Amino acid sequence: MQTRFSVRLLSTASLGAVLAAGLLTAVASPASADQLRMVALSFPPLIYDDGGKPAGIAYDIVTEAMKAAGHTVTVEIMPWARALDTVREGGADAVFTAYKTPEREQFLNYSTQVLVPQVVSLFVAKDSAVSFDGDLSKLADRKFGVVNQISYGSIVDDAIKTGVLPAVEKSNDSDSNVKKLVSGRFDVMPSNRYVAQYFLKQAGALDKVKELTPAVQDIPSYIAFTKARDTAKLRDEFDAGVAAMKASGAYQQILDKYAR
Repeated sequence: MQTRFSVRLLSTASLGAVLAAGLLTAVASPASADQLRMVALSFPPLIYDDGGKPAGIAYDIVTEAMKAAGHTVTVEIMPWARALDTVREGGADAVFTAYKTPEREQFLNYSTQVLVPQVVSLFVAKDSAVSFDGDLSKLADRKFGVVNQISYGSIVDDAIKTGVLPAVEKSNDSDSNVKKLVSGRFDVMPSNRYVAQYFLKQAGALDKVKELTPAVQDIPSYIAFTKARDTAKLRDEFDAGVAAMKASGAYQQILDKYAR
């Protein structure tokens, strides 16, 4: 069963106004100039719900960077396909974390600063005979499991798109994808290393799955702003905020905080 939830940060005054108006519902339009609405996929440990509050590496970086420019951030967590559609249509100011692809650049205004660097690896059952030497074409006879509309970087994406990897099963989220791998629904799962480890731990399956080496690709991920309106200033403010955080050491502190 697919679970949907949203996380919103509102000041006491704003919350009172919302309640008074009877409008404590999903926001269907972009936020005001200093109150930004963003969307994201639940992607632990980059962003996730922690007891009703948002948390994660990417979430902390985004909120701190935008705070420096005087913005507060509201984040709604939803399936990735819906998140992309929402920002494409201008219903949200930005989406994160996002790999850069030519298709997405048609409707997304990507940050220049990397939000979080990510390593994509292949995961298989512990007793699997599948091996990897860096050539995906040698795994053409294996069934791959992916999350719908998630990019796994140019190497995996192109292999799927061109039919090098012809057998692909799609899931709605990472949790379902991990469970399918453990149950044997498919042979190989490409994934961000940290995401795979998080969901395997949640499923109690860390000892049932192994990561193949070498990694497929080391890919930068970004925050990306809608092109449905002019968001160049917001992008520039984010870039300046992250650059300052990297210079001061605050960026590395956030990475270290979740490295456990």
